[in-house]
Amino acid sequence: MPLKINVGVCKKTGLPDYGSAGSHCDIELEMDHSILNDPGEFQRRVRHAYGLCRQAVEDELAGLGGKVVKTSEPPTPPPKTEYRNSKPPEQNDNRFLATPKQMKFIGQLCRGIKGLDNRRLDAYCQEEFGKSSKQLSPRDASKLIDMLKDAKEKGGLA
Repeated sequence: MPLKINVGVCKKTGLPDYGSAGSHCDIELEMDHSILNDPGEFQRRVRHAYGLCRQAVEDELAGLGGKVVKTSEPPTPPPKTEYRNSKPPEQNDNRFLATPKQMKFIGQLCRGIKGLDNRRLDAYCQEEFGKSSKQLSPRDASKLIDMLKDAKEKGGLA
């Protein structure tokens, strides 16, 4: 009965606008049990298989047309845009409002913080973001969730 060895490499990398791309490669090797008597040869074959997987994954990610951003470098911010009504779309367009799931989680967090009701939450959002909780963008809602989690740990809003 042959010895079966599975080797795999998986890599995920960032894309612009908070996206990501991933690739993975798995190889199953069959070897004779006697290979275990020669640890050096065993290691050489396994390293070779990892190298093949690693190269396949890198080649796959490189084939995305140059869209891959190295995870060690932050993506470049988009250029400043002038808007007709002087406000960016996220403040005027319902497509850019916080998701229902984010708003539900914000409500759950608020119930866990003593003295925080909807009116106080709106006042807090007005202070922090310059808009009511119903006008938060997904990014604002994410920041608010982090703030509320921190407040819950500390026992209340600062």
